[in-house]
Amino acid sequence: MIKDNVEIVKKGDIEIRIIREKCIGAATCIVYAPSTFDLDPTNIAIVKTGEWDRLEKVIAAAQSCPTVAIEVFQKGKKIYPK
Repeated sequence: MIKDNVEIVKKGDIEIRIIREKCIGAATCIVYAPSTFDLDPTNIAIVKTGEWDRLEKVIAAAQSCPTVAIEVFQKGKKIYPK
């Protein structure tokens, strides 16, 4: 779901948000969590359907983003960025 230019995807107790206007298509998230992230046709990061990478990899992917366009929540609490 995209709301206010933010993609919000939930799976279990994990929620990933991509702030689309911040994304510059660096694709570092794909390097760290290739089962979780991809780029859309406009080179903006998206969250894939299907099985995601382990939470540690998702967080590493978010940390690798040069514009801090990825936020990760667990059980409703923001775990990255703090």
